[in-house]
Amino acid sequence: MTNQQRIEYVAFSGGVDSTALALLMPDAELIFTDTGWEFPHVYEHLDRFEQVTGRNVKRIVNEQFRGGIPEYITHSLFMPNHGARYCTDKFKITPMNKYLADGSILNVALRADEPERTGNLTKNIVIKYPLREKGMTRIDCVKICVENDLLPRYPPYAARGGCKGCFYKRKSEIIAMQMLVPEVVDELRELEESVQDERGKFFHMFPNVGMSIADIQAQQPLFDFSYAYNQASDTSDYGAACGLFCNR
Repeated sequence: MTNQQRIEYVAFSGGVDSTALALLMPDAELIFTDTGWEFPHVYEHLDRFEQVTGRNVKRIVNEQFRGGIPEYITHSLFMPNHGARYCTDKFKITPMNKYLADGSILNVALRADEPERTGNLTKNIVIKYPLREKGMTRIDCVKICVENDLLPRYPPYAARGGCKGCFYKRKSEIIAMQMLVPEVVDELRELEESVQDERGKFFHMFPNVGMSIADIQAQQPLFDFSYAYNQASDTSDYGAACGLFCNR
């Protein structure tokens, strides 16, 4: 396959940066790697992108664990954490690499104002960073999304990642989930409790908080946060400040 014949791909997460990159590359094939643990808002944004642009977003999964990260956690009794970030490898990079042919060109949405970050380092794939090459910053990406009426709009609890159980989440985000989507927190608590082992060593899903989800749920807030969170959930008032990938 010659360079002229190569299909250009965009790693499309549904966040501000990858949405902007996808809009800048109208002829590229868009690939979304589904962890099986995304908030509904992510899928809604993918659907809206397809409706507005008329383009298709190819959605791929880990074929061995089609139930996504929750299935793998239940199978392995092991949650991703700061020291073992297998979620990105097993459910993002590996499915992507399996889908792409050797020599494929993958465009990754890393910006000029985040030079410390790196993308997929697989040797048999050509990795390009168009946003960085163009000197584009977060503000530039937001502007492109707004101009195309495709600014991703995510709730307060998705500020540190699109995955429901992202270990980067802060306590404030988990409280926001408890106030706005308590059924999700109940689901995460059950999963967290399922990996308790016979030694009595408890594995916290959210190590930044330093306590179990059950303990977080047991705490009583000093005042009712629901009004403020519901106001923030108005799609006209949020979206620009949120990233989608972990630790963004």
